[in-house]
Amino acid sequence: MRRAVAKWAGPLLSLALLGTALSPTGAAAADPFRGLAPQKIKWESCFGPMSSAPPAYARLECGTLKAPLDWRKPNGKKITLAVSRLKAKSGKPKSVLFTNPGGPGGYGLDLPLLFVAVDRERMQRNVDIIGIDVRGTGLGTQAACKKLTWSMADPRKAAGANALLAAAKKNAAACQKGASKSLPSRYVTTWQTVHDLEWIRRSMRNSAGAEVKKIDWLGYSAGTWLGAHYARYFPERARRFVLDSNVDFTSTWQKARVRQSKGFQDRFVKQWAPWAAKYDATYGLGKTASAVVARYTKVRAALVEKGPIKIEYELEGSGGLTYTEIVDGPSLDYSIAASMYMKMAFPYAADYLAYVSSVVFPANARARTERAPQAKDPYAGQDPTYFNITCNDARFTGEPADLKAQAAAEGEKYPLLGYYLVDEPCQFWKHPARNPVLKHLTGKKGPRLLMIQSALDPATPMAGALAAHRKYPNSRLVTVENEGDHAIYLSDNPCVDRIVENYLIDGKYPKKGTSCKGAPLPSADDADEVPIIAMGRAVNPLYRLAQISEQVRPLYSLPR
Repeated sequence: MRRAVAKWAGPLLSLALLGTALSPTGAAAADPFRGLAPQKIKWESCFGPMSSAPPAYARLECGTLKAPLDWRKPNGKKITLAVSRLKAKSGKPKSVLFTNPGGPGGYGLDLPLLFVAVDRERMQRNVDIIGIDVRGTGLGTQAACKKLTWSMADPRKAAGANALLAAAKKNAAACQKGASKSLPSRYVTTWQTVHDLEWIRRSMRNSAGAEVKKIDWLGYSAGTWLGAHYARYFPERARRFVLDSNVDFTSTWQKARVRQSKGFQDRFVKQWAPWAAKYDATYGLGKTASAVVARYTKVRAALVEKGPIKIEYELEGSGGLTYTEIVDGPSLDYSIAASMYMKMAFPYAADYLAYVSSVVFPANARARTERAPQAKDPYAGQDPTYFNITCNDARFTGEPADLKAQAAAEGEKYPLLGYYLVDEPCQFWKHPARNPVLKHLTGKKGPRLLMIQSALDPATPMAGALAAHRKYPNSRLVTVENEGDHAIYLSDNPCVDRIVENYLIDGKYPKKGTSCKGAPLPSADDADEVPIIAMGRAVNPLYRLAQISEQVRPLYSLPR
Protein backbone atom coordinates (compact mmCIF):
# COMPACT_ATOMS: atom_id res chain seq x y z
CA MET A 1 0.00 0.00 0.00
CA ARG A 2 1.03 3.53 -0.46
CA ARG A 3 -0.01 7.14 -0.47
CA ALA A 4 1.07 9.42 -3.33
CA VAL A 5 1.67 12.59 -1.32
CA ALA A 6 3.68 14.07 -4.16
CA LYS A 7 4.32 13.17 -7.77
CA TRP A 8 7.79 11.92 -7.00
CA ALA A 9 7.33 10.73 -3.45
CA GLY A 10 7.81 7.15 -2.37
CA PRO A 11 5.07 4.64 -1.71
CA LEU A 12 3.14 6.35 1.06
CA LEU A 13 -0.47 5.62 1.75
CA SER A 14 -3.82 7.26 1.93
CA LEU A 15 -6.51 5.17 3.48
CA ALA A 16 -10.29 5.39 3.65
CA LEU A 17 -12.89 3.81 5.87
CA LEU A 18 -14.53 0.45 5.40
CA GLY A 19 -18.13 0.22 6.43
CA THR A 20 -19.93 -1.74 9.09
CA ALA A 21 -20.99 -5.33 8.67
CA LEU A 22 -23.92 -4.99 6.34
CA SER A 23 -24.84 -7.49 3.65
CA PRO A 24 -25.05 -6.38 0.03
CA THR A 25 -28.63 -5.74 -0.95
CA GLY A 26 -30.70 -6.53 -4.00
CA ALA A 27 -28.94 -8.12 -6.94
CA ALA A 28 -25.60 -8.04 -5.14
CA ALA A 29 -26.84 -10.68 -2.69
CA ALA A 30 -27.68 -13.13 -5.51
CA ASP A 31 -25.18 -15.31 -7.34
CA PRO A 32 -23.89 -12.97 -10.07
CA PHE A 33 -22.30 -15.87 -11.97
CA ARG A 34 -25.55 -17.77 -12.43
CA GLY A 35 -26.29 -18.08 -16.12
CA LEU A 36 -22.93 -16.66 -17.22
CA ALA A 37 -20.92 -19.01 -19.41
CA PRO A 38 -17.20 -18.79 -18.55
CA GLN A 39 -15.07 -17.29 -21.27
CA LYS A 40 -12.09 -19.01 -22.82
CA ILE A 41 -8.92 -17.00 -22.45
CA LYS A 42 -6.86 -16.99 -25.61
CA TRP A 43 -3.27 -17.22 -24.44
CA GLU A 44 -0.59 -15.81 -26.73
CA SER A 45 2.93 -14.52 -26.25
CA CYS A 46 2.85 -11.17 -24.46
CA PHE A 47 5.50 -9.85 -26.82
CA GLY A 48 5.52 -9.69 -30.61
CA PRO A 49 8.05 -11.65 -32.72
CA MET A 50 10.23 -8.57 -33.18
CA SER A 51 10.09 -7.57 -29.52
CA SER A 52 13.23 -6.47 -27.69
CA ALA A 53 12.05 -8.11 -24.47
CA PRO A 54 14.72 -10.23 -22.76
CA PRO A 55 14.67 -13.83 -24.03
CA ALA A 56 14.05 -15.11 -20.51
CA TYR A 57 10.74 -13.24 -20.50
CA ALA A 58 9.49 -14.83 -23.73
CA ARG A 59 7.64 -17.54 -21.77
CA LEU A 60 5.11 -15.05 -20.46
CA GLU A 61 1.69 -15.43 -22.08
CA CYS A 62 -1.07 -12.83 -22.06
CA GLY A 63 -4.78 -12.75 -22.66
CA THR A 64 -7.86 -10.65 -22.08
CA LEU A 65 -11.43 -11.34 -21.10
CA LYS A 66 -14.61 -9.37 -20.67
CA ALA A 67 -16.18 -8.89 -17.26
CA PRO A 68 -19.36 -7.10 -16.18
CA LEU A 69 -18.97 -3.42 -15.40
CA ASP A 70 -21.21 -4.06 -12.40
CA TRP A 71 -21.42 -7.55 -10.96
CA ARG A 72 -24.89 -6.74 -9.65
CA LYS A 73 -25.92 -6.56 -13.31
CA PRO A 74 -23.81 -9.34 -14.86
CA ASN A 75 -25.56 -9.18 -18.22
CA GLY A 76 -25.02 -5.44 -18.60
CA LYS A 77 -22.08 -3.42 -19.93
CA LYS A 78 -18.65 -5.00 -19.99
CA ILE A 79 -15.07 -4.00 -19.22
CA THR A 80 -11.78 -5.64 -20.23
CA LEU A 81 -9.40 -7.40 -17.84
CA ALA A 82 -5.80 -8.19 -18.79
CA VAL A 83 -4.10 -11.31 -17.46
CA SER A 84 -0.74 -13.01 -17.88
CA ARG A 85 0.54 -16.52 -17.24
CA LEU A 86 3.95 -18.03 -16.64
CA LYS A 87 3.36 -21.73 -17.26
CA ALA A 88 4.94 -24.32 -14.99
CA LYS A 89 8.08 -25.61 -16.68
CA SER A 90 7.26 -29.17 -15.66
CA GLY A 91 4.09 -29.20 -17.73
CA LYS A 92 2.32 -30.58 -14.66
CA PRO A 93 1.45 -27.62 -12.45
CA LYS A 94 0.76 -28.41 -8.82
CA SER A 95 -1.23 -25.22 -8.42
CA VAL A 96 -2.27 -21.92 -9.95
CA LEU A 97 -0.96 -18.84 -8.13
CA PHE A 98 -2.76 -15.51 -8.55
CA THR A 99 -0.52 -12.56 -7.69
CA ASN A 100 -1.05 -8.91 -6.82
CA PRO A 101 1.59 -6.18 -6.16
CA GLY A 102 -0.62 -3.95 -4.03
CA GLY A 103 -1.45 -0.31 -4.55
CA PRO A 104 -4.35 -0.74 -4.53
CA GLY A 105 -4.31 -0.59 -8.30
CA GLY A 106 -0.71 -1.59 -8.93
CA TYR A 107 0.26 -3.04 -12.30
CA GLY A 108 0.11 -6.80 -11.89
CA LEU A 109 0.57 -8.17 -15.41
CA ASP A 110 4.35 -8.08 -15.03
CA LEU A 111 4.60 -9.70 -11.60
CA PRO A 112 5.20 -13.29 -12.85
CA LEU A 113 8.41 -12.02 -14.44
CA LEU A 114 9.72 -11.23 -10.96
CA PHE A 115 10.07 -14.99 -10.40
CA VAL A 116 12.22 -15.15 -13.55
CA ALA A 117 14.32 -12.13 -12.58
CA VAL A 118 15.21 -13.56 -9.17
CA ASP A 119 15.50 -17.13 -10.51
CA ARG A 120 12.98 -18.90 -8.27
CA GLU A 121 13.34 -22.14 -10.19
CA ARG A 122 11.24 -24.33 -7.90
CA MET A 123 8.25 -22.01 -8.24
CA GLN A 124 8.69 -21.72 -11.99
CA ARG A 125 8.84 -25.50 -12.36
CA ASN A 126 5.81 -26.40 -10.25
CA VAL A 127 3.35 -23.51 -10.43
CA ASP A 128 1.34 -21.63 -13.05
CA ILE A 129 1.93 -18.02 -11.99
CA ILE A 130 -0.78 -15.53 -12.95
CA GLY A 131 -0.48 -11.74 -13.22
CA ILE A 132 -3.49 -9.43 -13.40
CA ASP A 133 -4.02 -5.77 -14.21
CA VAL A 134 -7.07 -5.35 -11.99
CA ARG A 135 -10.04 -3.28 -13.08
CA GLY A 136 -9.12 0.35 -13.55
CA THR A 137 -5.41 -0.22 -14.06
CA GLY A 138 -2.95 -1.04 -16.81
CA LEU A 139 -3.83 -2.75 -20.07
CA GLY A 140 -7.44 -3.47 -19.24
CA THR A 141 -10.20 -0.87 -18.97
CA GLN A 142 -8.71 2.05 -17.08
CA ALA A 143 -10.17 4.32 -14.47
CA ALA A 144 -9.50 8.01 -14.95
CA CYS A 145 -9.35 11.25 -13.02
CA LYS A 146 -9.22 14.73 -14.43
CA LYS A 147 -6.02 16.61 -13.67
CA LEU A 148 -5.00 15.91 -10.10
CA THR A 149 -3.80 18.71 -7.83
CA TRP A 150 -0.53 18.10 -6.02
CA SER A 151 -0.01 20.68 -3.29
CA MET A 152 3.39 21.16 -1.69
CA ALA A 153 1.95 23.23 1.15
CA ASP A 154 3.34 22.72 4.63
CA PRO A 155 0.66 21.13 6.84
CA ARG A 156 2.47 22.21 9.99
CA LYS A 157 1.03 25.67 9.34
CA ALA A 158 -2.71 26.39 9.41
CA ALA A 159 -2.63 27.89 5.92
CA GLY A 160 -0.78 24.85 4.62
CA ALA A 161 -3.23 22.42 6.20
CA ASN A 162 -6.10 24.33 4.61
CA ALA A 163 -4.34 24.25 1.24
CA LEU A 164 -3.93 20.48 1.43
CA LEU A 165 -7.59 20.10 2.36
CA ALA A 166 -8.55 22.20 -0.65
CA ALA A 167 -6.34 20.09 -2.93
CA ALA A 168 -7.87 16.90 -1.53
CA LYS A 169 -11.35 18.24 -2.25
CA LYS A 170 -10.35 19.01 -5.85
CA ASN A 171 -8.89 15.53 -6.28
CA ALA A 172 -12.06 13.88 -5.02
CA ALA A 173 -14.06 15.79 -7.60
CA ALA A 174 -11.47 15.12 -10.31
CA CYS A 175 -11.79 11.37 -9.84
CA GLN A 176 -15.56 11.23 -9.47
CA LYS A 177 -16.65 13.83 -12.00
CA GLY A 178 -13.75 13.15 -14.35
CA ALA A 179 -14.20 9.40 -14.38
CA SER A 180 -13.89 7.31 -17.51
CA LYS A 181 -17.20 6.75 -19.32
CA SER A 182 -16.25 3.12 -19.88
CA LEU A 183 -15.47 2.63 -16.18
CA PRO A 184 -17.29 5.11 -13.93
CA SER A 185 -15.73 5.71 -10.55
CA ARG A 186 -18.40 3.95 -8.49
CA TYR A 187 -17.59 0.57 -10.03
CA VAL A 188 -13.94 0.53 -8.96
CA THR A 189 -14.19 -1.20 -5.59
CA THR A 190 -12.82 -4.20 -3.75
CA TRP A 191 -16.24 -5.89 -3.97
CA GLN A 192 -16.24 -5.64 -7.76
CA THR A 193 -12.59 -6.66 -8.02
CA VAL A 194 -12.89 -9.88 -6.01
CA HIS A 195 -15.71 -10.91 -8.35
CA ASP A 196 -13.39 -10.19 -11.29
CA LEU A 197 -10.84 -12.54 -9.73
CA GLU A 198 -13.40 -15.29 -9.39
CA TRP A 199 -14.47 -14.73 -13.00
CA ILE A 200 -10.85 -15.14 -14.12
CA ARG A 201 -10.61 -18.40 -12.16
CA ARG A 202 -13.79 -19.71 -13.78
CA SER A 203 -12.60 -18.69 -17.24
CA MET A 204 -9.20 -20.37 -17.22
CA ARG A 205 -7.67 -23.82 -17.14
CA ASN A 206 -4.22 -24.60 -15.94
CA SER A 207 -1.38 -25.11 -18.39
CA ALA A 208 -2.08 -28.86 -18.46
CA GLY A 209 -5.69 -28.19 -19.50
CA ALA A 210 -7.32 -29.05 -16.18
CA GLU A 211 -10.08 -27.08 -14.46
CA VAL A 212 -8.82 -24.60 -11.86
CA LYS A 213 -10.92 -25.56 -8.86
CA LYS A 214 -8.96 -23.51 -6.34
CA ILE A 215 -6.35 -20.79 -6.47
CA ASP A 216 -3.33 -19.92 -4.40
CA TRP A 217 -2.51 -16.27 -3.72
CA LEU A 218 0.51 -14.03 -3.26
CA GLY A 219 -0.39 -10.47 -2.35
CA TYR A 220 1.93 -7.68 -1.31
CA SER A 221 0.78 -4.68 0.70
CA ALA A 222 -2.74 -3.75 -0.47
CA GLY A 223 -2.72 -7.15 -2.15
CA THR A 224 -3.07 -8.62 1.34
CA TRP A 225 -6.39 -6.80 1.61
CA LEU A 226 -7.58 -7.99 -1.79
CA GLY A 227 -6.56 -11.60 -1.19
CA ALA A 228 -8.16 -11.75 2.24
CA HIS A 229 -11.43 -10.39 0.86
CA TYR A 230 -11.43 -12.82 -2.06
CA ALA A 231 -11.04 -15.63 0.49
CA ARG A 232 -13.95 -14.17 2.47
CA TYR A 233 -16.31 -14.16 -0.51
CA PHE A 234 -15.13 -17.39 -2.15
CA PRO A 235 -13.71 -19.55 0.66
CA GLU A 236 -14.34 -22.79 -1.19
CA ARG A 237 -12.11 -21.57 -4.06
CA ALA A 238 -9.20 -20.35 -1.92
CA ARG A 239 -6.36 -22.76 -1.10
CA ARG A 240 -2.98 -21.47 0.12
CA PHE A 241 -2.79 -17.70 0.61
CA VAL A 242 0.41 -15.76 1.30
CA LEU A 243 0.04 -12.16 2.48
CA ASP A 244 3.27 -10.14 2.56
CA SER A 245 3.40 -6.75 4.34
CA ASN A 246 -0.05 -6.67 5.81
CA VAL A 247 -2.62 -3.96 6.08
CA ASP A 248 -5.15 -4.80 8.78
CA PHE A 249 -7.64 -6.45 6.42
CA THR A 250 -10.10 -6.96 9.29
CA SER A 251 -10.38 -3.20 9.89
CA THR A 252 -10.57 -0.11 7.69
CA TRP A 253 -8.43 1.73 5.17
CA GLN A 254 -8.87 4.87 7.25
CA LYS A 255 -7.34 3.31 10.36
CA ALA A 256 -4.54 1.81 8.32
CA ARG A 257 -3.46 5.20 7.07
CA VAL A 258 -3.35 6.59 10.58
CA ARG A 259 -1.02 3.75 11.56
CA GLN A 260 1.44 4.87 8.89
CA SER A 261 2.37 8.03 10.75
CA LYS A 262 3.94 5.99 13.52
CA GLY A 263 5.26 3.40 11.07
CA PHE A 264 7.39 5.84 9.09
CA GLN A 265 8.49 7.67 12.24
CA ASP A 266 9.59 4.42 13.86
CA ARG A 267 11.81 3.37 10.98
CA PHE A 268 13.20 6.89 10.69
CA VAL A 269 14.09 7.11 14.39
CA LYS A 270 14.79 3.48 15.31
CA GLN A 271 16.66 2.22 12.27
CA TRP A 272 17.72 4.93 9.83
CA ALA A 273 18.93 7.51 12.38
CA PRO A 274 21.16 5.00 14.26
CA TRP A 275 22.49 3.83 10.90
CA ALA A 276 23.33 7.41 9.83
CA ALA A 277 25.00 8.03 13.20
CA LYS A 278 27.18 4.95 12.66
CA TYR A 279 28.53 6.63 9.52
CA ASP A 280 28.95 10.10 11.01
CA ALA A 281 32.46 10.22 9.53
CA THR A 282 30.86 9.99 6.09
CA TYR A 283 27.76 12.14 6.47
CA GLY A 284 28.45 14.39 9.46
CA LEU A 285 24.86 14.26 10.69
CA GLY A 286 25.68 13.40 14.30
CA LYS A 287 27.26 10.67 16.37
CA THR A 288 23.99 9.48 17.94
CA ALA A 289 20.52 8.73 16.62
CA SER A 290 19.06 11.63 18.59
CA ALA A 291 21.66 13.97 17.10
CA VAL A 292 20.74 12.84 13.58
CA VAL A 293 17.04 13.42 14.21
CA ALA A 294 17.88 16.82 15.71
CA ARG A 295 19.84 17.70 12.55
CA TYR A 296 16.82 16.89 10.38
CA THR A 297 14.61 19.00 12.66
CA LYS A 298 17.07 21.90 12.57
CA VAL A 299 17.46 21.81 8.78
CA ARG A 300 13.71 21.65 8.25
CA ALA A 301 13.11 24.58 10.61
CA ALA A 302 15.72 26.63 8.75
CA LEU A 303 14.05 25.89 5.41
CA VAL A 304 10.75 27.13 6.81
CA GLU A 305 12.29 30.23 8.40
CA LYS A 306 14.61 31.25 5.55
CA GLY A 307 12.52 29.96 2.67
CA PRO A 308 13.21 27.28 0.05
CA ILE A 309 16.68 26.77 -1.34
CA LYS A 310 17.76 25.90 -4.87
CA ILE A 311 20.39 23.27 -5.39
CA GLU A 312 21.94 22.26 -8.68
CA TYR A 313 24.09 19.28 -9.45
CA GLU A 314 24.99 16.84 -12.14
CA LEU A 315 22.85 13.75 -12.55
CA GLU A 316 24.92 10.61 -12.24
CA GLY A 317 25.50 8.90 -15.57
CA SER A 318 23.86 11.70 -17.56
CA GLY A 319 26.95 12.90 -19.39
CA GLY A 320 26.91 16.33 -17.79
CA LEU A 321 23.17 16.96 -17.52
CA THR A 322 22.47 19.22 -14.55
CA TYR A 323 19.43 19.10 -12.33
CA THR A 324 17.94 21.92 -10.29
CA GLU A 325 15.80 21.16 -7.27
CA ILE A 326 13.82 23.47 -5.02
CA VAL A 327 13.90 22.17 -1.47
CA ASP A 328 11.53 23.28 1.26
CA GLY A 329 10.18 21.68 4.42
CA PRO A 330 7.63 19.36 2.79
CA SER A 331 9.99 18.23 0.03
CA LEU A 332 12.58 17.35 2.67
CA ASP A 333 9.93 15.31 4.51
CA TYR A 334 8.94 13.49 1.33
CA SER A 335 12.49 12.64 0.33
CA ILE A 336 13.40 11.25 3.72
CA ALA A 337 10.12 9.34 4.07
CA ALA A 338 10.42 7.79 0.61
CA SER A 339 13.82 6.43 1.57
CA MET A 340 12.39 4.60 4.58
CA TYR A 341 10.69 2.20 2.20
CA MET A 342 13.83 0.13 1.53
CA LYS A 343 17.18 -0.07 3.27
CA MET A 344 19.15 0.32 0.05
CA ALA A 345 17.93 3.93 -0.03
CA PHE A 346 19.40 4.72 3.41
CA PRO A 347 22.64 6.12 1.93
CA TYR A 348 20.61 8.34 -0.39
CA ALA A 349 18.63 9.80 2.51
CA ALA A 350 21.76 10.49 4.54
CA ASP A 351 23.63 12.03 1.62
CA TYR A 352 20.61 14.15 0.70
CA LEU A 353 20.09 15.49 4.22
CA ALA A 354 23.82 16.19 4.59
CA TYR A 355 23.92 18.09 1.31
CA VAL A 356 20.82 20.16 2.04
CA SER A 357 22.25 20.89 5.48
CA SER A 358 25.49 22.15 3.92
CA VAL A 359 23.54 24.54 1.69
CA VAL A 360 21.37 25.82 4.54
CA PHE A 361 24.37 26.15 6.85
CA PRO A 362 27.34 26.99 4.57
CA ALA A 363 29.86 26.69 7.40
CA ASN A 364 29.27 22.95 7.16
CA ALA A 365 29.73 22.91 3.39
CA ARG A 366 29.87 19.47 1.82
CA ALA A 367 31.15 18.65 -1.66
CA ARG A 368 28.51 17.03 -3.83
CA THR A 369 28.63 17.11 -7.61
CA GLU A 370 26.51 14.12 -8.51
CA ARG A 371 23.18 12.80 -7.36
CA ALA A 372 21.82 9.34 -8.05
CA PRO A 373 18.23 9.36 -9.33
CA GLN A 374 15.77 8.44 -6.62
CA ALA A 375 14.29 4.97 -6.90
CA LYS A 376 11.05 4.99 -8.85
CA ASP A 377 7.69 4.78 -7.12
CA PRO A 378 6.33 1.39 -8.23
CA TYR A 379 2.79 2.77 -8.07
CA ALA A 380 3.28 6.01 -9.99
CA GLY A 381 0.53 6.69 -12.52
CA GLN A 382 -2.03 4.43 -10.86
CA ASP A 383 -3.74 7.04 -8.72
CA PRO A 384 -7.28 6.79 -10.19
CA THR A 385 -7.69 3.14 -9.18
CA TYR A 386 -6.07 3.83 -5.84
CA PHE A 387 -8.34 6.72 -4.94
CA ASN A 388 -11.46 4.98 -6.20
CA ILE A 389 -10.94 1.77 -4.24
CA THR A 390 -9.88 3.36 -0.97
CA CYS A 391 -12.64 5.96 -1.08
CA ASN A 392 -15.43 3.83 -2.57
CA ASP A 393 -15.10 0.82 -0.30
CA ALA A 394 -16.91 2.66 2.49
CA ARG A 395 -17.60 6.11 3.85
CA PHE A 396 -14.88 8.17 5.49
CA THR A 397 -15.86 9.22 9.00
CA GLY A 398 -15.49 12.67 10.52
CA GLU A 399 -15.57 16.23 9.25
CA PRO A 400 -12.69 18.32 7.83
CA ALA A 401 -12.21 19.96 11.22
CA ASP A 402 -11.86 16.53 12.82
CA LEU A 403 -9.28 15.52 10.23
CA LYS A 404 -7.26 18.69 10.82
CA ALA A 405 -7.28 18.09 14.56
CA GLN A 406 -6.25 14.46 14.13
CA ALA A 407 -3.43 15.40 11.73
CA ALA A 408 -2.14 18.01 14.17
CA ALA A 409 -2.17 15.49 17.01
CA GLU A 410 -0.44 12.81 14.94
CA GLY A 411 2.09 15.35 13.73
CA GLU A 412 3.05 16.29 17.27
CA LYS A 413 3.86 12.64 17.99
CA TYR A 414 5.16 11.58 14.57
CA PRO A 415 6.33 14.74 12.78
CA LEU A 416 7.86 13.15 9.68
CA LEU A 417 4.46 12.35 8.11
CA GLY A 418 1.78 12.70 10.77
CA TYR A 419 0.73 16.19 9.69
CA TYR A 420 0.04 14.94 6.15
CA LEU A 421 -3.03 12.99 7.28
CA VAL A 422 -4.92 16.14 6.36
CA ASP A 423 -4.29 15.37 2.67
CA GLU A 424 -7.24 12.99 2.24
CA PRO A 425 -9.56 13.02 -0.82
CA CYS A 426 -11.82 10.43 0.83
CA GLN A 427 -12.87 13.15 3.28
CA PHE A 428 -14.73 14.83 0.40
CA TRP A 429 -15.79 11.73 -1.53
CA LYS A 430 -19.47 11.56 -2.42
CA HIS A 431 -19.95 7.95 -1.48
CA PRO A 432 -22.07 6.12 -4.07
CA ALA A 433 -25.50 5.24 -2.75
CA ARG A 434 -26.43 1.55 -2.76
CA ASN A 435 -22.88 0.36 -3.44
CA PRO A 436 -22.31 -3.11 -1.95
CA VAL A 437 -20.70 -2.94 1.48
CA LEU A 438 -17.78 -5.26 2.17
CA LYS A 439 -18.31 -8.11 4.56
CA HIS A 440 -16.16 -8.19 7.67
CA LEU A 441 -13.49 -10.86 7.86
CA THR A 442 -13.64 -13.25 10.78
CA GLY A 443 -11.36 -16.12 9.78
CA LYS A 444 -14.13 -18.63 10.43
CA LYS A 445 -14.16 -19.61 6.77
CA GLY A 446 -11.50 -19.70 4.12
CA PRO A 447 -7.91 -20.86 3.79
CA ARG A 448 -5.09 -20.77 6.27
CA LEU A 449 -3.31 -17.47 5.73
CA LEU A 450 0.48 -17.22 5.86
CA MET A 451 1.33 -13.65 6.86
CA ILE A 452 4.87 -12.32 6.31
CA GLN A 453 5.67 -9.11 8.17
CA SER A 454 8.83 -7.09 8.77
CA ALA A 455 9.08 -5.66 12.27
CA LEU A 456 9.63 -2.03 11.20
CA ASP A 457 7.63 -1.88 7.97
CA PRO A 458 6.72 1.82 7.61
CA ALA A 459 3.89 1.55 5.07
CA THR A 460 2.00 -1.37 6.60
CA PRO A 461 3.18 -1.34 10.21
CA MET A 462 3.43 -4.36 12.47
CA ALA A 463 0.55 -3.10 14.62
CA GLY A 464 -1.88 -3.63 11.75
CA ALA A 465 -0.53 -7.09 10.97
CA LEU A 466 -0.81 -8.13 14.61
CA ALA A 467 -4.38 -6.85 14.79
CA ALA A 468 -5.36 -8.81 11.67
CA HIS A 469 -3.60 -11.92 12.96
CA ARG A 470 -5.46 -11.75 16.27
CA LYS A 471 -8.85 -11.27 14.63
CA TYR A 472 -8.25 -13.93 11.97
CA PRO A 473 -7.49 -17.10 13.96
CA ASN A 474 -6.87 -19.22 10.87
CA SER A 475 -3.58 -17.42 10.19
CA ARG A 476 0.11 -17.81 10.93
CA LEU A 477 2.30 -14.72 11.34
CA VAL A 478 6.00 -14.96 10.45
CA THR A 479 7.90 -11.93 11.76
CA VAL A 480 11.09 -10.76 10.04
CA GLU A 481 13.16 -9.38 12.90
CA ASN A 482 15.37 -6.28 12.63
CA GLU A 483 13.85 -5.63 9.22
CA GLY A 484 11.95 -2.61 7.99
CA ASP A 485 11.63 -3.12 4.25
CA HIS A 486 8.13 -3.24 2.81
CA ALA A 487 7.71 -6.50 0.81
CA ILE A 488 10.04 -9.33 1.79
CA TYR A 489 9.36 -12.47 -0.26
CA LEU A 490 11.55 -12.47 -3.40
CA SER A 491 13.97 -9.98 -1.83
CA ASP A 492 16.54 -12.76 -1.41
CA ASN A 493 15.81 -13.46 2.24
CA PRO A 494 16.52 -17.22 2.27
CA CYS A 495 14.46 -17.89 5.39
CA VAL A 496 11.34 -16.14 4.09
CA ASP A 497 11.72 -17.56 0.58
CA ARG A 498 11.96 -21.09 1.99
CA ILE A 499 8.92 -20.72 4.27
CA VAL A 500 6.73 -19.24 1.54
CA GLU A 501 7.66 -21.80 -1.09
CA ASN A 502 7.40 -24.76 1.27
CA TYR A 503 3.84 -23.65 1.93
CA LEU A 504 2.84 -22.85 -1.65
CA ILE A 505 4.42 -25.94 -3.22
CA ASP A 506 4.37 -28.56 -0.45
CA GLY A 507 1.64 -27.30 1.88
CA LYS A 508 4.03 -27.10 4.86
CA TYR A 509 2.58 -24.57 7.28
CA PRO A 510 5.20 -22.99 9.59
CA LYS A 511 5.03 -23.53 13.32
CA LYS A 512 3.51 -20.89 15.56
CA GLY A 513 6.08 -18.27 16.55
CA THR A 514 8.31 -18.81 13.51
CA SER A 515 10.51 -15.83 12.70
CA CYS A 516 13.30 -14.93 10.28
CA LYS A 517 16.26 -12.57 10.49
CA GLY A 518 16.23 -9.45 8.36
CA ALA A 519 18.88 -8.65 5.78
CA PRO A 520 21.85 -6.55 6.95
CA LEU A 521 21.68 -2.80 6.50
CA PRO A 522 23.90 -1.34 3.76
CA SER A 523 27.18 0.40 4.39
CA ALA A 524 27.86 4.01 3.49
CA ASP A 525 29.86 2.66 0.55
CA ASP A 526 26.64 1.34 -0.96
CA ALA A 527 25.49 4.87 -1.85
CA ASP A 528 26.26 4.27 -5.51
CA GLU A 529 23.95 1.25 -5.52
CA VAL A 530 20.76 3.14 -4.61
CA PRO A 531 19.36 3.42 -8.15
CA ILE A 532 20.57 0.00 -9.21
CA ILE A 533 18.12 -2.89 -9.19
CA ALA A 534 20.88 -5.49 -9.41
CA MET A 535 19.79 -9.05 -10.05
CA GLY A 536 22.38 -10.44 -7.67
CA ARG A 537 21.51 -8.26 -4.69
CA ALA A 538 18.86 -8.30 -2.00
CA VAL A 539 16.59 -5.59 -3.37
CA ASN A 540 13.01 -4.69 -2.54
CA PRO A 541 10.86 -6.81 -4.90
CA LEU A 542 8.38 -4.03 -5.63
CA TYR A 543 11.17 -1.76 -6.83
CA ARG A 544 12.65 -4.57 -8.87
CA LEU A 545 9.18 -5.08 -10.33
CA ALA A 546 8.99 -1.36 -11.14
CA GLN A 547 12.14 -1.69 -13.22
CA ILE A 548 10.76 -4.76 -15.00
CA SER A 549 7.53 -2.89 -15.72
CA GLU A 550 9.40 0.08 -17.13
CA GLN A 551 11.25 -2.28 -19.43
CA VAL A 552 8.40 -4.46 -20.71
CA ARG A 553 5.22 -2.35 -20.54
CA PRO A 554 5.89 -0.62 -23.88
CA LEU A 555 6.52 -4.01 -25.52
CA TYR A 556 3.24 -5.78 -24.78
CA SER A 557 1.14 -7.00 -27.69
CA LEU A 558 -2.00 -8.35 -26.06
CA PRO A 559 -4.53 -10.48 -27.92
CA ARG A 560 -7.99 -8.98 -28.02
